Amino acid sequence: MKKLFFFLSIVVLCTVTYIILVNNGDECMMRLHLLKTSTYTAGLVTGVQISVYTVIILCAGLFSGAGIVSLFLGVQEDKVKAYKRELEKTAISSDSNASKVDVLEAKIKTLEKAFTSVVDERTKLEVQIKELNAEIDNLNKK
Repeated sequence: MKKLFFFLSIVVLCTVTYIILVNNGDECMMRLHLLKTSTYTAGLVTGVQISVYTVIILCAGLFSGAGIVSLFLGVQEDKVKAYKRELEKTAISSDSNASKVDVLEAKIKTLEKAFTSVVDERTKLEVQIKELNAEIDNLNKK
């Protein structure tokens, strides 16, 4: 789409330039009022060739369009920079979150090992208690 608009703008520019060159002559004059005539002041009127007037309007349009586009591009660049900073911040926070998750996983593994060792000790103690109860019962029977 951008290439199409670029191509069309080049075609329009070449067409306007061609029309200017074809109509460049003394008989193509127009009156240009530079100051408005009022009852107290005399108006400033000058004769200008249509081709010169067209070139002036064309250049004014090109420069004003370039100025407006550069204004919007500056705003877009600022938005892109702000978005990049936000992405960097989220990347840093996700890295810190990932490291926090790794630390928590290590703590969980340590706690699981401690829990399994406590369960093993408990089962050993229960077995010993049952053996001692059995011995007490044997001694009470005698």
